[in-house]
Amino acid sequence: MKIRQDQLTATLSKGLAPCYLISGDDPLLVMEACDEIRAAARAAGIEDRELFHAEAGFDWRSLLEEANAMSLFSSRRILEVRIGNGKPSDKGNAIKEIIDHPNPDNLLLIVCPRLDATAQRSAWFKAVESAGVFLPVWPIERNQYPGWLKRRLQQAGLQIEPAALATLAHQTEGNLLAAVQEIEKLRLLNVTTVSEEMILDAIGDSSRFDAFSLADTCLLGNLAEASRILSHLRAEGVEALMILGALTRKIRQLIAMHGMGGQQLSEAFKKQNIWPKQQPPYKKALQNLSLKDLHKALHKAEAADSAAKGSGEDPWLLLSELTVLLTGVKLPTT
Repeated sequence: MKIRQDQLTATLSKGLAPCYLISGDDPLLVMEACDEIRAAARAAGIEDRELFHAEAGFDWRSLLEEANAMSLFSSRRILEVRIGNGKPSDKGNAIKEIIDHPNPDNLLLIVCPRLDATAQRSAWFKAVESAGVFLPVWPIERNQYPGWLKRRLQQAGLQIEPAALATLAHQTEGNLLAAVQEIEKLRLLNVTTVSEEMILDAIGDSSRFDAFSLADTCLLGNLAEASRILSHLRAEGVEALMILGALTRKIRQLIAMHGMGGQQLSEAFKKQNIWPKQQPPYKKALQNLSLKDLHKALHKAEAADSAAKGSGEDPWLLLSELTVLLTGVKLPTT
């Protein structure tokens, strides 16, 4: 069945489905939906989780073998499959087979970008929607954004003055990850009501070094500044996944808009909820980076994501390499 994000909590309270498909382009909203499903699974006694990155060349037989494997200790597991482009390389045959022959020890969680109409007509998609839950995660529209901010503040135990809310909305400009970071800073102030002065003080000192500033600096081609911001974020203890979410979102947006110009690009900016003030870095990157460059950057981002989740590689080294790719600077080879 298909549900909205605000229906997820109630749906989970009725019991776990055998499979979930989370589809969307906003990293925070997708991450929170997945977190809620994982938390419900843990509450139901599902402690183990196997993560599969279905990139180019992924061996779908390994997923099938894992799905069919019987645990020696009867431990239930989440099989989490992340499909970077939303198009399984085996046309979804493995996913459909898992759903058609379910193993009661497994909960299947599929995460992918927004699915187009063609993908939603595929056999694997229809199998997921029929047997489980499909949650399309839609971005927050500009006119919905202040209300979303206010609700998040209230969830954090904060009330906010109207002028302060307008300032926070303007400063974060629809970047949900950045907004959540700022709300957490405000929560740590141990106040109950947020004023406009508090917003300006909290954001003013840190705005130069947040994850979205890093992303924009990369798109503008400033490698030296990007390296400084990345070092500062690491020193401040910002999670690599938070930074990666901001960079990956930009990469996917650029891939979607590559080759466009004029009115077509203007419409694409509106569709992607990229406000006028946010557009210059994108325009510079679209001129500076080829589609091949962007796909290479996306592959590097996927490697950094795996590293941040324990693959054994250094996520900060991979993030550094990713910033180089996104600036378009060609470093000399030795």
